[in-house]
Amino acid sequence: MKLNARIIVLCAAVVLLTSAAFAQNPRPLARAAEEYEELLFTRSYRNLEAAATEAHLPSSLTGDGQPRLAAIYGGTVGCGCGDSQSDDRWNLRGERLREWRKNYPNSVTAKVAVASWPVELGWRARGGGYANTVKPEAWKEFYKYLDEARDALNGLDEDAKNDPGWFVSMLRIANARQWPPEQYEALYEKAQRKHPDYLPIYFVAANHYSPKWSGSIEELQRFIDRATEATRPKLGETLYARLVWSEWRSFGSTPTDWPRMKAGFERMVKDYPDPWNINNYAQFACRNQDWATVVALSERIGSRPVIRAWFDDVRYFEGCVNTAKARATPSQR
Repeated sequence: MKLNARIIVLCAAVVLLTSAAFAQNPRPLARAAEEYEELLFTRSYRNLEAAATEAHLPSSLTGDGQPRLAAIYGGTVGCGCGDSQSDDRWNLRGERLREWRKNYPNSVTAKVAVASWPVELGWRARGGGYANTVKPEAWKEFYKYLDEARDALNGLDEDAKNDPGWFVSMLRIANARQWPPEQYEALYEKAQRKHPDYLPIYFVAANHYSPKWSGSIEELQRFIDRATEATRPKLGETLYARLVWSEWRSFGSTPTDWPRMKAGFERMVKDYPDPWNINNYAQFACRNQDWATVVALSERIGSRPVIRAWFDDVRYFEGCVNTAKARATPSQR
């Protein structure tokens, strides 16, 4: 009986540990951001500052190949939680950011984080709806916060104004404030030259050139081609895959170059074989009816897919795999 009781306890412990593991965000970048958010709110500024210092090294990446510095800014300045957090929680975030900078007055990351904070407040005031759904008072608040962030960022010292996070925040402001094309382009070119490996610069610029802002599918495609060419010596077609992935809603039914995207994903999962990358590669392969690739990737995924990569629908994953096995040639199964 004692042995059986011990087995039951051990099994229960395994279930709890497994459940905790699955409760984690499956995306490495978001998971890291949550960890840095926790450091901020628990006032663990010493650990946060140490992490920020390390994150400025080019080799400091999350498991899916994203810059860890992007996770720090995402977790401290903006949590990606939209309206899921209360006003009190958001106000406390601002207090913690200012306290971090006060304790570490020479910290470039803390300076940029505090200066960028109003951008998040602006988007919270505006909301994420279409422009025609935003109320006049919300627009007023939005632009007030954007201008506050712009002035704060421009008022920083030169070291802070050379930080990758500074450029990302300023590009977001330039986009929302609809800077003239030549002015926006000059800012992007400067950011890309100084930080060619900092992926968020390309993500925010792709968003600028997309149809949901002042761009078009054609402009978005040209930008993705240009950005991929600039990073090709180091990344090959990886940036093409990442940018089409990030802007898949913009493309809709517009065809993209699947062979290029596939080559980018192949390089990506070779360099960063995280389940998040592998599952998204398989999902895009299914959409492009590359059944042989779906079959090959399904063997790597096994019976535990990352459901969020499949639009939180396990049936979608199962349908793709079953269709792929039925349509792939015998030698491809």
